[in-house]
Amino acid sequence: MAKPLEHLAAFAVILFFIPFRVSVAGVNLYLADLLGIIAIGLLAIATLRGQLLHSTIKASGFIVVFVIYIVLCGLINNVPSKLILIEMVQWLSIAAFLGVLHQKNLLASPRFLSLVALYAFGGAIYTALWHLSHPEFNDFKHLENTKYFFGFCFAMLYVMRHQIRFSHLFLGIAFVMLLMSGERKAMIGVVAVLIADYLFCRPLNARQQQNIQTMLVFALAAISLSVLSAWLTWGTQPLLDAIEFNRYDILFADQEEAQWDSELWRKLLLANGFELFLSHPWLGVGPKMLPDYLEPLFLNPNLAIYTHNFVLDVAIEYGTVGLFILIGGFLIGARKLYRQRAQNPVAFLLSVYILAMVLFVAVNSTIMLMFLLPFFVNTRVETLSPVAPRATFIKASVTVHRRHAKEKS
Repeated sequence: MAKPLEHLAAFAVILFFIPFRVSVAGVNLYLADLLGIIAIGLLAIATLRGQLLHSTIKASGFIVVFVIYIVLCGLINNVPSKLILIEMVQWLSIAAFLGVLHQKNLLASPRFLSLVALYAFGGAIYTALWHLSHPEFNDFKHLENTKYFFGFCFAMLYVMRHQIRFSHLFLGIAFVMLLMSGERKAMIGVVAVLIADYLFCRPLNARQQQNIQTMLVFALAAISLSVLSAWLTWGTQPLLDAIEFNRYDILFADQEEAQWDSELWRKLLLANGFELFLSHPWLGVGPKMLPDYLEPLFLNPNLAIYTHNFVLDVAIEYGTVGLFILIGGFLIGARKLYRQRAQNPVAFLLSVYILAMVLFVAVNSTIMLMFLLPFFVNTRVETLSPVAPRATFIKASVTVHRRHAKEKS
């Protein structure tokens, strides 16, 4: 049976998907952000006592480098110190929160990860019921960060399916909720996880692996050749005309209509955001400064928000250098997870899930959590104790190694 600490920690993870605010010293904070700040203190105490694990430092290495760059970028761009501090604390608090879970050996436990999956499933059920009980909301745009429940719960249920009883039933329900949500970015992430699991995480002999690698090389070569041929033949202008994304479509766009048309709004954000990046290509405009620079480009200042593109948001605020540190660090870590996929497929598949979504989501605490989570999952060896057979939904024999996944209680 899962321990109370595991339940509390799993619920704490789910709080990052719930936009519940609290007021602390006159400052409104999400409850999850408050937990992250507390985690910074706990991790600082562990460091002073010499209890900080080397694996924790290794997992959060590129984020520490990125936080140092946040300070330098902010100082160079004359960003107010308050904004620099907020951005630093936001990244550090999430890394510290995951670091505390790692220090407690929770993220190496399939039992705990299964609890996170079940809590996320419960959150998705509640969110879907809330939405259905409010028919005046004809889409999921008003659900804020809770809309990320649907893709995350399916991904977690899938990667932990061998440790959860009735997982196929839960997956079926989660899939229906995902389709109902219409969250295309989450669907892309889920499809990427399924493909990656089939191609890279299934036990294959040497001949099958060679055939898959050859097929992928030919597929990538064919796609690259097709794109190059199309570009040399027609150029980019016909494509931009077809999707109504050329210079005149942006210049003469109806910004009043954009308030009600999310597709047009996102086109304007992407076009203006890319122009802003080209005007500050190396060091960006500074942390938390993107809305201020976008505001003059919109007649309605309420439209000047982040571009709903994680990579572009980072590129605008931190330039090419910041993009190289953050995204480059993620890709280097994901490459290591790929090499360890036979022993730790959960972390690898979660990294695939978030990597497939980064071009379609805004920067917020929920995305940051999912962005960093794979690098803290099972980053050190653990001797697992069997779960008591009384556990309702979690199987008694658990392990992260796929070749033992078929063991049942």
